[in-house]
Amino acid sequence: GIITLILATDMARHAEILDSFKEKMENFDYTNEEHMTCLKMVLIKCCDISNEVRPMEVAEPWVDCLLEEYFMQVRVRERCNCTISPFCAVSKWHSCFPQVRNAAGNADSLSLVSTQLFPEVEEVMLQPLWESRDHYEGLKQIDDAMKEV
Repeated sequence: GIITLILATDMARHAEILDSFKEKMENFDYTNEEHMTCLKMVLIKCCDISNEVRPMEVAEPWVDCLLEEYFMQVRVRERCNCTISPFCAVSKWHSCFPQVRNAAGNADSLSLVSTQLFPEVEEVMLQPLWESRDHYEGLKQIDDAMKEV
């Protein structure tokens, strides 16, 4: 079960997991093991990319740490002559882009969970998440405008 949940954090499976969860939401059954595993997978995905729901003064230092870790991984892949997808090219990343992407992905996951199973999540998690997404989208727009000049 733990391995299944860890593997659920792989963003390559994001759409697959959410689609499966959407299907189960129509007649969600807390006694159905498959339904519960899918719910746990969505919840662990939310936790995995939850930095954006924290206050900015807490989230920002973690963003810096996460980006540094990511860039170190890319450099290791370069040294080993491993393929780096165009999406992962360091030169193409804005410091805020991962946060916009994570906020959008997290919003998808959380809105599914909150709308039907846990409506109280909207106030404590979705609202801060939307604010974070807007903040990082604004930073990205400024960064894009600066590059045009």
